[in-house]
This record gives sequence, structure tokens and C-alpha cells, in this order.
Amino acid sequence: MSIRGHLNSSQRSSSSADENIKRNPKVVRAAAATHRKALSLISRNEINTRQRKIPTDIKGLHEYIEERRRVSSEKAERKHEELGTKAAEEVKKAKDTDDKHRPSGEERKLHVFRDAEDSPKKEKKSHIFEVEELKDEREEDEEETKHSRKGSGALVVPMSPKWDDRIEKDLESVIYEFYRPDPDPEDEDTWDVSMAAEYAPEIFNHLRDLESKYAPYAYYVPEIQTDITWENRSTLINWIVQVHSRFNLLPETLFLTVNIVDRFLSKRAISLSKFQLCGAVALFIAAKYEEINCPTVKQMAFMVSNEYTTAELLKAEKFMITELRFDMGYPGPMSFLRRTSKADNYDSEIRTLAKYFLEITIMDSRLVASPPSWLAAGASYLSLKMLHQGHWTDAHVYYSGYTEEQLAPLAEVLVECCINYRTHHKAIFDKYSERRFKRSALFVQDYLKRELE
Repeated sequence: MSIRGHLNSSQRSSSSADENIKRNPKVVRAAAATHRKALSLISRNEINTRQRKIPTDIKGLHEYIEERRRVSSEKAERKHEELGTKAAEEVKKAKDTDDKHRPSGEERKLHVFRDAEDSPKKEKKSHIFEVEELKDEREEDEEETKHSRKGSGALVVPMSPKWDDRIEKDLESVIYEFYRPDPDPEDEDTWDVSMAAEYAPEIFNHLRDLESKYAPYAYYVPEIQTDITWENRSTLINWIVQVHSRFNLLPETLFLTVNIVDRFLSKRAISLSKFQLCGAVALFIAAKYEEINCPTVKQMAFMVSNEYTTAELLKAEKFMITELRFDMGYPGPMSFLRRTSKADNYDSEIRTLAKYFLEITIMDSRLVASPPSWLAAGASYLSLKMLHQGHWTDAHVYYSGYTEEQLAPLAEVLVECCINYRTHHKAIFDKYSERRFKRSALFVQDYLKRELE
């Protein structure tokens, strides 16, 4: 019988069963009671699984983070106790067993891999998501207790700029010194219509206000996404960077793509098999928003090796933009980077190196919900230091909105990412090793090699 025949026969049997239920009042009452009970359970589960909001005040945020750390540490302690008990039982059992019947380490390893090969696969995964299926239980537990970019269940503490009364006073004094109600006639930007110098302060204040609106939920893994890990996200972003470079798209398109992915995953839980579809559609939407000539839907289907049809891509596009309420006005870091570059007289070397550092930030789970203005300022600050182009002056503070004290922790994280570039951002490293980007990635490696020796 064909698939359609199976469907028709099952539909006829279900309709006859419905008629029998309607004829029996007792069955109807029992079914109604069961239905009411199921609805109450569903509503209760929806309330329990509702997304938690991050507190807006500093005190509440610290309490929230401490609570999450406490829960994670308690979970890790329970696992350690279970592992200790299990290990003690295995040792006792091994002592009671004769040595000649005890399998060697290699035999145990072969036995484990043989069992893994014989076990059926749970789900078909896309070819770009090569997740390691077999992990030692102890290594898994250690990874969960550490802060790791690749930790599937580890709590990731998001990074944000430091704020206190002293920093705010320093910023106020700098703004008072540099702010002019009327544009400076000696400034070249004053006579450049495209720069809109008379409106620039208001424009960037508005963009700073939009940062929190378009920020994704920092804990969507694992609180919302149970089938996706931060390692899967890194794999997807690596692929997006390669496709973005293949089509030679604008930097704004890349940052908007990542923001669309993170915001969508903050709202809807998806399976790992649809994860690449999510990334491809996000790039398709972002290219339509930012580019003059964007890739076609057939080209996007080709880039995913025809794993999804054009109809599936268009259907997913409709679903994603509806879920995001057609709101794509993300204030990306490139606008803030151009604003900060004014303090360096738009030096191309500093800005190119800062672009490399900015693209690194999209790979790190700690920076998923960080303000793009802070990321742009941190990238400029680190570029300035590596190129020995001077200090972080009051002009930099005025145009970026951040002091050196606020940017130093971010610069340390970026340096750490550059040291581990092979596992952290291989695709971005290869991209910025090209001549068109002044081989910025290779320059950073040479600089770190000299400094670490």
C-alpha cells in the first residue's frame, strides 16, 4: 500500500472511532475530563518554562548571576558525588574479579566504541554539525563546572561594561569639554552632508537606547534551547562567516545575521536538524535588509548543499520575520566603530584591525548580549594598543562613550580569543589573513608571539 493509502485508511479508522465516542455519553464525559486535565497540565508547564527576564538594576543582576552560579555549583557537586560512588563500586568489583578475566584498557575502549556503533542514532543531523557523541563522563562533569565556550550545560556569565558613580562623573566631564551645540566649522565632517554632523550626537544617543531593545536573551542556551549547545552555535557562525565571505557581503550584514539568529533562538526552541536552516535564512534576511545586490534563494539553497528546498527556505523566512515582528533595525557595532574612528582621524589600519576584533566577538558566548557600542569601543581600544598609536584619549572617550577602565576587561577577553584562534574563530582568522584585510590576523599572532616570549 502507498503512503497515501496508509494515510487514508488511518483517517477512516479515526473518523469511525470518533463516531463511536459520540454515541456513548460516558466515554464523552471521560474524554472531556481527560482533556481538561491535559489543558491544566499544559498551562502549568507553560508557566514553569516561561523565559526569565534579566534584572535591569545592577544589584538585581548580581543577585541573579550569583543564584545561577549557586545552582550550577550544586548540580556539579551532586554529579561529583554520584561519580565518586560509582567509581568506588567499580573499584570494589574489580578487586573481587580475577585479574585474568579483567579486560585491559584497550579492550574496554573497543567495547565502548563497539556499543556506540551498534546503538541506533536518535536523530539525523545536518552535515555541518559534527558533534562529538562519545565523551568521558568525568571530562563532561569537569567542563560543566568550568566556564567554557564549548560547554553544553555550563552557565555562561555574560559580559557587560562596568558602571559606577566615578565612571559616570568622568564621562560627564569629558562630554562637557567636547560637546558643542553647533558643528565646528574647522571640522571636515561639518561640510560633508553624508556625515550629518549637526545631528550626530542625537543619532548615536538614539542608537545607544536601541541596544537593549535588540539584545538577545543571554541564557537562551540551555534555558530555551535544549537541543543546541554553544559549540553548535560556534559551528553555525563559522559556516555563516564562510558564506558571507563567499558572497562578498557587507560587515553590517554579518552582524545583523548573528543578531537575527540569537534573537530568534531567544524566542523559539528548535531542533538541531533545523539549525543550519535558521542560519541560512537569517543571512538571507539580513542581506535583503543591508545589501543592494543580495543572494537569491536558489543560491542560498545551493550553499546548504540542497539540504533544504527553496520552498522550505521561503517558509522559514516568513516564520522568522513574523516571530521577530519584522523588526530588523539592530544598531550594529559598525556604526559605533565609525563614530569612534573619528578620534583617530579615521585611520584605516586601526579600523581594519578593529574589524577583526569585532568579528571575533560574534563567536564568544559571553558576548552574545553585550552592547555593540561597547564591543566597538573595545575593538578600537585593543587596536590602538597593538599598533602603538597612542593612548585612549578624552576624544576616544567622548566619541565611544566608554573609559579605558571599562574596556580593559573586554580587551583581555579578545586577546584570550586570539591566542586560541584555531578552536575559537578559525574561519574569521583565515578571512583576515588575506591581503584585502591587511593580514590583520597574522599581525596579531606575530604581536602576541613577541609579547609572550
